[in-house]
Amino acid sequence: MTDAVIEAYGCTLDEAFENSACGLVNTMFDLKRVSPTQEINIQAKGYDIKSLLYDWLEKVLLTLLVDNILISVFKVKIYENINKDNGYFLSGIAKGEYLNPKKHHYKVEIKAITYHEMEVIQEKNKVITRFLLDL
Repeated sequence: MTDAVIEAYGCTLDEAFENSACGLVNTMFDLKRVSPTQEINIQAKGYDIKSLLYDWLEKVLLTLLVDNILISVFKVKIYENINKDNGYFLSGIAKGEYLNPKKHHYKVEIKAITYHEMEVIQEKNKVITRFLLDL
């Protein structure tokens, strides 16, 4: 495998971004094995909704790779036009635990999140995100 396309859904944009992060982490590890005992704050920003999704997913991946925290629960709030740049801002609370190779089953390495094929589709009663992971 060289790529994985992840599609996530939610009733709201916030929920779709939460589920997108779960899809990202679940590609690498089994989320059922994570005990959400540690809480961290993650913030992201973007000039449009796709760049916000990219920054959000990149921050989640960096939390795993740099801080060794495996996150399984996400709660986000997305704000639009909060500054003079008319961009988007995401404030998130994530829960997880430090990565333990004996407890958490490693599936596959994610090299990068890409803009290729990235979509955020806002329909009447649901939001769909789609993004490609370089494995």
